[in-house]
Amino acid sequence: MSHRRHLYCAALLVAAACSQASTPTEQPRPKPPPRPSGGPSRAPTADPTRSGPLLYRPSAPERYSLQRQDSLALELPGGATQVQQSSRTAYLTVTIGEGPGAYLTTIRLDSLRQDVGGTMAADSVLRAEGTSWTASLTPEGRLGTLQADRTSGVGDQVEASLLPLFPVLPASGLDTATQWSDTTDRAFKADAFDVREHAVTSYTLEKREGPVYTISAATVFQRSGTGGQAAQPMEMTSSGARHAVYRFSRDGGVLAGEGADSAEMTISIPAVGQSVPVHQRASWRAVRGEK
Repeated sequence: MSHRRHLYCAALLVAAACSQASTPTEQPRPKPPPRPSGGPSRAPTADPTRSGPLLYRPSAPERYSLQRQDSLALELPGGATQVQQSSRTAYLTVTIGEGPGAYLTTIRLDSLRQDVGGTMAADSVLRAEGTSWTASLTPEGRLGTLQADRTSGVGDQVEASLLPLFPVLPASGLDTATQWSDTTDRAFKADAFDVREHAVTSYTLEKREGPVYTISAATVFQRSGTGGQAAQPMEMTSSGARHAVYRFSRDGGVLAGEGADSAEMTISIPAVGQSVPVHQRASWRAVRGEK
């Protein structure tokens, strides 16, 4: 395989990954951004028997649709630019159950649909469907390491897009805090690379409309990773930003969310002294109750 092909394939595999975690700190409230579009117009009524701060709560299985669009622009050796675009919708079932010291969350990929012209092979999609991930989840929404019951390249891509579904809440709850922040360092697998990420997220409670709370999130992140084969290892570095808006229900779960990522990435093969700049853009939208 040519050096150019190695670099091209590696860039396509690193389509997306996101982060949440760590302890929030409260700050004064800034001006609000626009409200997100889509999603249910009303949240379920709060359980009057519950008390304490408004945080995540155990729930029966909930269906979500998660639509994602990705675009990668590669600056290949010789000056050419190659663009790879993809669009897919994952249909998920999310369950938050009681657990020792934290909740136990299960996320199941019920089905996956890609737009006409998608690059994922049909048999690969079929093997990925039915994959379940489990992880701990704190009441604030800090998601632990996801553990899949099977491994696949398509499953890895879906897994990398799951973390933004769980915005982190302040320990005091949404009824008392207006702005908080979250810092995390984590490791994850992004197909061709073993990646380490450092991310800082600022959250703002923009408004409350009855039982629905609108939250905005702004993240900056840096990533580095290694991958490839032993005979020809590859390296990746990346930095970027992520913006999202959520509608959180007083029943203790996310009703809807949407966001966009942008990152500047460099993929290198040190053995041959070549590197490829990659411009990554992505957008996503998640809605509870859509099948």
